[in-house]
Amino acid sequence: MDAETRITELLVRADEIVKAAPARRDESAVIGQAGEVLERARDLLDEVTDDERRRALASQVSRRIGDLDRALVASFAGPSPGVRRAPTRGVEPARIPPNQHLTAGFPVLHVGRMPDTPDQRWTLTVTGQVVERRRWSLAQLQAMPTVTDRSDFHCVTGWSRLDNDWTGLRVRDVLELAGARPGATHAIVAGHPAYTTNLDLEVLRRDDVLLAWAHDGEPLTREHGGPLRLVVPSRYGWKSVKWVTEIRLLDRDVPGYWEERGYHDVGDPFLEQRFR
Repeated sequence: MDAETRITELLVRADEIVKAAPARRDESAVIGQAGEVLERARDLLDEVTDDERRRALASQVSRRIGDLDRALVASFAGPSPGVRRAPTRGVEPARIPPNQHLTAGFPVLHVGRMPDTPDQRWTLTVTGQVVERRRWSLAQLQAMPTVTDRSDFHCVTGWSRLDNDWTGLRVRDVLELAGARPGATHAIVAGHPAYTTNLDLEVLRRDDVLLAWAHDGEPLTREHGGPLRLVVPSRYGWKSVKWVTEIRLLDRDVPGYWEERGYHDVGDPFLEQRFR
């Protein structure tokens, strides 16, 4: 049996597993089983000799992996009590990206367990292609000149929350303290426990890109990325890393956690850049 046939059979098998997921008690475990099947299919792609067929099959595998990852995150999503209701009516249509719906609350979605590190021990490190590697405690960051910026938040799973007031530091100000080397073009932003995302420096240096510790006038809860999260309004929410611990400047683009699993490198919600 050639690689193309085996990949096709694995795609069918993954689809069958996903169809059965809603009837199973532990839906997330079933999603994980389908993911393992798709990983086997991805491992076989290099054995497909025809370039056009390999690209077509790779697209099918990546799209399915992306759908599974979204389903897995959604299976852990929950309501967010205690947050201010955001506007959902009388909104300029131009503010809402394609295929997004407005929510008044703020759903909780994340990968992995929330950290239990005390705020007093939280640190942020800026490293990589920098003049000077720097590390600050949360208290040191909060002692710097702060800003509050209002922006909209768009999740790749299809919801948007408008008029979020984020308080913190502009990322560009933090980067200036470390000094980006001339060859630095991109960054990997890491969050606890092992989450990463890639961004180019042009985006990170925008006025509305913050390292935030407060939302709508209240300290960020752990569920929403406290004590420190990245906020990138021009990108889907997976780029706004929760529980930020490191910004590593690079001289090339390196994919992060979701990008390695088929998500788009850029993630512009108005261009619907969900998948590669």
